[in-house]
Formats: sequence, structure tokens, C-alpha cells
Amino acid sequence: MTTNAIVPSPSRKPRARALAVAAGALLFAGVSGIAGAQTPPPPPVAGIAPPPSPAASPGQPQVVMLITPMAIAKLLPADVVAVKGSVAEIYGNKFILEDDSGRMLVDLGPRGDDRAVVNKGEQVSVQGRFDRGFIAAQVLSRADGRSEAFGPPPPPPPGREADRGPGRRPPPPPVAPR
Repeated sequence: MTTNAIVPSPSRKPRARALAVAAGALLFAGVSGIAGAQTPPPPPVAGIAPPPSPAASPGQPQVVMLITPMAIAKLLPADVVAVKGSVAEIYGNKFILEDDSGRMLVDLGPRGDDRAVVNKGEQVSVQGRFDRGFIAAQVLSRADGRSEAFGPPPPPPPGREADRGPGRRPPPPPVAPR
């Protein structure tokens, strides 16, 4: 004799519960991602600019946000800062800038090597990165409103020399003459 026993099917509740938890987690992640993307950046600190954007490709203008100059005595290391004062001394592509609170060295980099950029006694504003006691200039503004950009030289063109340097492969061995 055969009996038709009813075999209970596995409950669908654990599967439905897992699906509901996964959907809730995805919804939460999406909402927090949207909220995080819409959170405004923190307000800027007076006299300090955000780090400069990556360098533009050669020949392209670079956007620089000008910031309010501050006293030389109040500068903090590793910040992008602006100072205003008069040129006290000139040493090639470097000069001493002086304001009421002190003096500091300004480095114009390689773009200041080939010519006289400033004159002794000239009033200028300089914006750049302050580190190790000097400013590496990015922008120099004159009293008449003219500004000039400084900074690192453009990268070398791609080629054999671009393959050399720390962390790169060594040059190919010389070919022996036959």
C-alpha cells in the first residue's frame, strides 16, 4: 500500500529575509554615497589654499586660485600660502621678501634663471608652497596688477630619456661594433 505523504517544502522565509537584508544594505550604501557626494568641502582656512591641481599638459594654461596674502611670521610649513611685501635682496632666481613681520626667501625656480624678474624695493605678492623656510613661487603679482606664473619646468618629451630614472628599467646595453 502506498501512502501519499506530503513532504513539506523548504521554507522560503530565510531566502526572502536574506534578499530583504541585501536590498536594504544596497539602499543604505546608495543613499550614503549620494549624501557623501553632496557634502560640501570644509570651509577654507584664511590665507591657506587647497593643494595645487595636477600640472596641466605642456602648452596648456593652468588654473591657479589666488589667495589672500598673510604675514610672513604666521606662515605654516607645507601649506600653499601668499605673502605680500617688498623685495629686499636678489640672488639670481631667488630673492628676499620683507614685510612688517619678517623676511623670507622666495625661489622662482628654473623659469627665473635667465632674466631679472624683480627689482630691489619693488612691491610684490607671491603665492606658492611654503616649506623648509622658503616659498617655491607659483604666481608673482606686481603692484600694477601684472602676474607671472612660475613653477616646475614642463616634463620632458617622451622618448629614450623618459625611460630612465629611479624605479625604471636600466638603459639598453651598448651594441658591440662588428
